[in-house]
Amino acid sequence: MNDVPDIFRTRGRAAKVIEAAYVRDLEPSDLVLIGTEKGSTASPLKRLAERHHALARNIAAGMRPGEAGIIAGYSGSRVSILLADTAFKELVNFYKDQVDVQYRGLHERLSGLALDAAEELAERLEEDPTAISVGQLLEITKMGADRTGFGPQSSNTNINVNVNLASRLEAARKRVADRSILIEQEVK
Repeated sequence: MNDVPDIFRTRGRAAKVIEAAYVRDLEPSDLVLIGTEKGSTASPLKRLAERHHALARNIAAGMRPGEAGIIAGYSGSRVSILLADTAFKELVNFYKDQVDVQYRGLHERLSGLALDAAEELAERLEEDPTAISVGQLLEITKMGADRTGFGPQSSNTNINVNVNLASRLEAARKRVADRSILIEQEVK
């Protein structure tokens, strides 16, 4: 099986031949270098393409890096390398600030509208309580209770009951056996 060409490999990377050559004897100063980090660093980004911006926007919006990478067309390892890049980090932070500003603006507008509506409703209730029907009052109460954590609770319970399953199965087997005996008697 060792004669099979490497093109039929189904798992892992192709084996590489390891080559070694004697250079010199180790010295005490070499031992100090063993403990130092030799990690590789990617070269900094020279230009931020639209794909970089799309990835940064998705990450800034809260998407997991792996998912954002798939959408932007990057592998997981490339996303990891980009997340370590200073320029890309700044780009993500830039988009995070924009997301925060947009969220705050929308949140402020919606909360302002809700407060205005609540004030208007309170005024109408004070001026003419009969103008609002009992059904509307109940709906308002339900909504207010729901939004403050006191709304109706619902729970679903699924119960599977197999009633007399073993005896029903046995009866079905007996019917099939009886029918096959009748068929055999008719055929003879």
